[in-house]
Amino acid sequence: MRAIEGSVISFRRPGKAEASTFSYTFAYLIALCALLMFGVLAFGAVAIWADSVLEIGAAVLFTVVVIHRLCISGISWRRNPLYLPMLAFATVVAAQLILNRTAYRYDTLMVCVQYLAYGMLMFTITEIAGDERSCKFLILAFTIFGSALALFAICQSLSSTLRIYWVVPAGPDASIFGPYFNHDHYAGLMEILTPLALTLSFSGLVQGGQRVLAAFGAIIMAGSIVLSLSRGGTIALLGELVILFLIVSRTQRGALARTRIFSLVMTLLAFLAFIGSSVMWKHLGNLKDAVRLDILKDSLRMVALKPFLGWGFGTFQDVYPSFRSFYTRFFVNAAHNDYLQVLVETGLAGFACVVWFIILLYRNGLRRFDGGNQTWRGVLGLAALVGCTGILIHSLFDFNLQIPANAALFFIFCALASSLPFSSDGLKFRAERG
Repeated sequence: MRAIEGSVISFRRPGKAEASTFSYTFAYLIALCALLMFGVLAFGAVAIWADSVLEIGAAVLFTVVVIHRLCISGISWRRNPLYLPMLAFATVVAAQLILNRTAYRYDTLMVCVQYLAYGMLMFTITEIAGDERSCKFLILAFTIFGSALALFAICQSLSSTLRIYWVVPAGPDASIFGPYFNHDHYAGLMEILTPLALTLSFSGLVQGGQRVLAAFGAIIMAGSIVLSLSRGGTIALLGELVILFLIVSRTQRGALARTRIFSLVMTLLAFLAFIGSSVMWKHLGNLKDAVRLDILKDSLRMVALKPFLGWGFGTFQDVYPSFRSFYTRFFVNAAHNDYLQVLVETGLAGFACVVWFIILLYRNGLRRFDGGNQTWRGVLGLAALVGCTGILIHSLFDFNLQIPANAALFFIFCALASSLPFSSDGLKFRAERG
């Protein structure tokens, strides 16, 4: 029997037990979370072996979910508006390969495999997440994981070690924080995870000690971003707090939720004042970066030469040395601006797809934020959108979306923000008595 409900087109077989369906979904959620957490703990999956595990895991999960839909529960596909711009971007890259418009075909093919894995992860989370129980599981799982990881990262930093996990050497030029070789990439991870604990802490879904634990997790994660000395991450965190405050101010008539946000920010500043140092504040206050400006100028010259299809997806590091206008002993493998790098590598055609993707993300994520009772999927949808906002702000200064673990989480959260079937009453933050 065919049924259409909102954005879901389904062909369901009668007589299927809901408990059995949820058991399958729960198993898929556990596997997906384990895969994403593995990518983070494996240094962000920047090594070939870790990236390969992430890609193979995504392919296996995608295949299992598709087979389950076809052979067990019947065909049931949930639409996601972000599929169209992603397919359009894939078409641009395919045109580069077919027309031989890439500077290095091998690198383009390797990045295409990553991009395909992100698409499969988006499809998987779109299919298995949507009900209250799955959304609650995702919020709690990543809140606990993010809080524990932030505590570890702070302890590792305070020990002044130059080894990740106190075991893996990172090299003299690395700026490690947590399991990442680059502190900016750690900050990008926490920008995605912090809004989960933050949004949960002032929602009506938790009370008493649970609320305190959620607030503690939010403070620890947000504090670790600043302690990582990532200026881009700190700016992105401020942007997240601003957009969250604006959304809550719009959806909450009372002042309780806004007061809680203000209290959390004050507690965060107190935490940073206690554990921070003068060196940290001095570093964060230094906003001059001549190298990034030079890379920007060089990249714009690259765009001017190939404005329509670019130099080839994933080929920036191959082409840029011929355009570098300054001396450095470091190998420049990224533009330190994800938007600029997309423009260089895929031209105006690919950049237009990215703009389309972002427009659809916010058009679908910001809809129906007024009135009603709070739900787990409403909180997850809001937290996911705020987390994506943080990464999009940080992408102006760094290349988090080229770190496989961070990119995978970003696309997962984009899928959640744009496709969760929350109703118009899903994001009302209830003012409690007392």
